[in-house]
Amino acid sequence: MMEALHYRCPCCGSSLTFGAESQQLDCPSCGNSFPLEGLEQAAQINVKNTTDADMHWEQAENAGFDNMENQHLRAYRCQSCGAEILADDVTAATECVYCGNPSIMPGVLEGAYRPDGLIPFKKTKEEAQEAFRNHCKGKKLLPNGFFDESRVEKITGVYVPFWLFQCDAEADVTYNAQKVSIRREGQYEVTRTSHFLVRRGGHIGFNQVPVDGSSKMDDTMMESIEPFDSEKAGEFQIAYLSGYQAQRHDVDAEKCQPRANERIRESVRSMMAGTVQGYTSFTPANTQIELEHGTVRQILMPVWMLNTRWRDQIYTFAMNGQTGRFIGDLPTDKGKFWKWLLGLFLGIGAGGCLIAWLLFALGVL
Repeated sequence: MMEALHYRCPCCGSSLTFGAESQQLDCPSCGNSFPLEGLEQAAQINVKNTTDADMHWEQAENAGFDNMENQHLRAYRCQSCGAEILADDVTAATECVYCGNPSIMPGVLEGAYRPDGLIPFKKTKEEAQEAFRNHCKGKKLLPNGFFDESRVEKITGVYVPFWLFQCDAEADVTYNAQKVSIRREGQYEVTRTSHFLVRRGGHIGFNQVPVDGSSKMDDTMMESIEPFDSEKAGEFQIAYLSGYQAQRHDVDAEKCQPRANERIRESVRSMMAGTVQGYTSFTPANTQIELEHGTVRQILMPVWMLNTRWRDQIYTFAMNGQTGRFIGDLPTDKGKFWKWLLGLFLGIGAGGCLIAWLLFALGVL
């Protein structure tokens, strides 16, 4: 017995009827119409009993993680959705890439890695996003398409580990200074230069000198968003990390000491030089700075970060999560730059021609 042919709507499965007005097969349920040729071809395909041959797939041999990767990778399970989260060994807090819930990595900030304190975020994500918008606003040479809201949404709050150095400095600095005076004697101009040996010394106390303890963060950028008011650092509590990313230090205090010493000595040199006044010029002849009574502690500092790619180049923006100080370089559209430069030259040329015409009209030329 042959089976009756039955045309069904590919959209809703209802029976199709030929429409005299449309000259097509119409579906009374969903209102769609289909040309006969198309339904005939579909019917023939459905009648055929096609069987795909089984394919044996060979899985490529996976070498797995090497020893160095295994040493720095950690796996955690999200308590919200159960997904596995892979992170490096310095990540203390992040968010689940599957459900977006905040995840804190237990044990990462324990023992020697436990911070002595933490400055909580005072600036919200909305304030960081607005700061980025203002940073881009009015930049006529900014490439079209660089600024969009999807980029703004990627701004992330990160607790960055800092070492805070405290010490006393004894300074003894000698300068060669000059005073220059000029006077006229008849037809001659006489220049008199007096030379002086100037000595400055003093005792200066330094408190809470910060040095970035994360190799992932650019030291210059972190110093550019200072200062942090470390006096307002509270006791470290793990709950502060929820909803933010956090890292433990991977550069210890000993490796950060040279940078701390240089920052302190540079401050001493600047302070001493600021006391040398009343001279035409001066240069340091001998500088002796002794540091003593040094102590160090670790604090987590709040930073809003945005890393974004444009034309195969990474642009990084950072904002102090306590004070709101914002920094970051923006790309420049070369086409817009050359148009602007051409317009500037044309404007200067037109202005020069106008001035020349006015001088000519006044009879000066």
